[in-house]
Amino acid sequence: MAANRKFSRGDLRCRVLTPQKLVFDEMIESAVLNTTSGTLEVYPQFEPTISPLRVGVMRTKGNDGSETTLAVHGGYMDMNGKVLVILADSAEVGNEIDVGRARQSLERARELLAKTTSERPEEVKIDADRAKLAILRAMTRLQVAGEPVAERR
Repeated sequence: MAANRKFSRGDLRCRVLTPQKLVFDEMIESAVLNTTSGTLEVYPQFEPTISPLRVGVMRTKGNDGSETTLAVHGGYMDMNGKVLVILADSAEVGNEIDVGRARQSLERARELLAKTTSERPEEVKIDADRAKLAILRAMTRLQVAGEPVAERR
């Protein structure tokens, strides 16, 4: 990681943190994030911004031209012009995602969604919303891992 490197004019330090660990800490040129207001690309000298994040794919472009893709599951971004901090509920770099576990999560969530009934509408809505969020998270993880995701049958 480039944590000790001095900043040059085009550098942006990007740190992605979860309650469990530091997931990503690199010097980058830009990052593309999914905020609750839409897709946002940040770069060095970007206007100071704090924004809530949606579950989605985050892409970074390194100073050397490399690209890193992360699955970010909610949280907030804080951009101050030279440092972008992502405080995420959970996040994973693409090459660290357990594809088998993500596929199992997707299937469990789809099964849960299929089982929802209208016997207790208030509970069904909560269960359906949780299942839909779990489906979105699992699909995002698979996408970031470079795996094909079959649409619902």
